[in-house]
Amino acid sequence: MSATAVFHTALGALALVTGAVVLARPKGGPWHRVVGRVYVVSMVVLCLASFGLRDSTPLFRGFGGFHVAAIVSLVTVSAGAWSAWRGGRTQRAGWLPWHYMWMAWSYIGLVMATGGHVARPIDLAFRDAGLSANVAVWLSVAVVWGLPPLVGRWWIARRLAAWDALGARLAPGSVPA
Repeated sequence: MSATAVFHTALGALALVTGAVVLARPKGGPWHRVVGRVYVVSMVVLCLASFGLRDSTPLFRGFGGFHVAAIVSLVTVSAGAWSAWRGGRTQRAGWLPWHYMWMAWSYIGLVMATGGHVARPIDLAFRDAGLSANVAVWLSVAVVWGLPPLVGRWWIARRLAAWDALGARLAPGSVPA
């Protein structure tokens, strides 16, 4: 494994951990901002480092699906960070749902990309369980690329509905997990 691949993998692990912690814990306050910034920086550097890796797919000649995912991730994490920065600085109403949605989708994309790196072992595990090759491939695709956006969409809708229901009872700058 190249040094770039090791660096990329370490940043991915850091982003997975910090993103999960930020999504699971109460929002707002200095702790949220510090860990959130670690997540954003690790995601941006992770995505940029991915361009130092070459996809083995001959069709793309070094540029592949993971690079497309890196571009999408750069957009989502940047939009999430921008909405918080702009909303927090200008006290613009309605910035919080946008910040949450963009950041949550950036994390879902990270989970999907990580799953893409482990799809083959999942496929092999299904085959070892006695499933046919076709069924194993489709099940691994469903687990890796189908389940995260389904669960993520449900989670985001649930969080936004809960915040909306709390509405005026929220103290400025504090939002539950």
